[in-house]
Amino acid sequence: MYLRANNVSLFFPIQAGTPQTSVERKGHLGGVHQIYQGRPCVRALDQVSVSLQQGDRLAVIGHNGSGKSTLLRTLAGIYHPQAGTVETDRRVSGIFNMSIGFRQEASGYRNILLKGLMAGRTRREIQAAIPAIEEFTELGSYLSMPLHTYSQGMALRLAFAITTTFTHDVLVMDEWIGAGDAYFQEKVVARMNSLIEQAHICVIASHSNALLRRITDRCLWLEDGRVKASGSTHELLDEYEREIGLLRAEEALKQAAARLPIPEDYRALWAPEGLEAASASTPRAMELAWDVGDFGIARIKLTVRNPRQDRGEQLVFTGGPAGCRKTGAWVVPGMEFRLRDETDDLLLATLQV
Repeated sequence: MYLRANNVSLFFPIQAGTPQTSVERKGHLGGVHQIYQGRPCVRALDQVSVSLQQGDRLAVIGHNGSGKSTLLRTLAGIYHPQAGTVETDRRVSGIFNMSIGFRQEASGYRNILLKGLMAGRTRREIQAAIPAIEEFTELGSYLSMPLHTYSQGMALRLAFAITTTFTHDVLVMDEWIGAGDAYFQEKVVARMNSLIEQAHICVIASHSNALLRRITDRCLWLEDGRVKASGSTHELLDEYEREIGLLRAEEALKQAAARLPIPEDYRALWAPEGLEAASASTPRAMELAWDVGDFGIARIKLTVRNPRQDRGEQLVFTGGPAGCRKTGAWVVPGMEFRLRDETDDLLLATLQV
């Protein structure tokens, strides 16, 4: 069993009206703009090679626009490269959008059938897989209910269970595998390890580095459509995380330099409905609002501290420089909400309940 990409290059033509240039430059679409065969294109992949054999588990990492998703779709046969080749002796199954094949008005059981048929499975194979899907999802009677009654997490469980219950020779999975709560992630890891034990090839892209460390043993680092490095997952992720840390520090310095001082009499954080309704015996939800958009601040984070509990600051929300947010029904007198600049954690304002 094998899957190989040999010096694969892939170009996407740029739509008419886009300024043409013969000079390579980074593009907002991801990849690099350049002229290819006389036409302006985005170079999404440039001479990428990777060779996988039975039992290999490959992580694909890189910043947004580096070519991760394009490479996975090329390995799955969705995109056909203009140069180079992709070779395999097995069927490649790609998981890129878990909502494809789902009908919101249909029940969970009906959606199992629909997605199974889309994957090329027979009704007999699908029926045989239902007990395993029931056990993995733990959705119980919800499987008889319409999908639109599901939470996002429940729909994720169902999609992942359907996709990974069936046997795959070569499995290629994109970003969303890192979604879900801690309990679900444990089940994901167990399921993926089970697939690997059956000697399948897996190629995975995810923003969850912790998940990649646990599932994969090899790693490919892409930058502007080119292979920047390849090696063991742990070594490359350590280097990748160091680079991300440096980039974030540089961005924080730039934003801090652009930040303007907030006047002492300026109300940056407040409760539109007031604070008097909360009591120690009857905690309640409350609305908080903030506005620091005129002071060069790109993003904020809102935290809360309860002096009665020695737990430090707890994150409530992150978002834009102006907005409002309703808390859960846990607010009691004595709590202090703190508004901070997300880039460097600078305290901007406080609000005592």
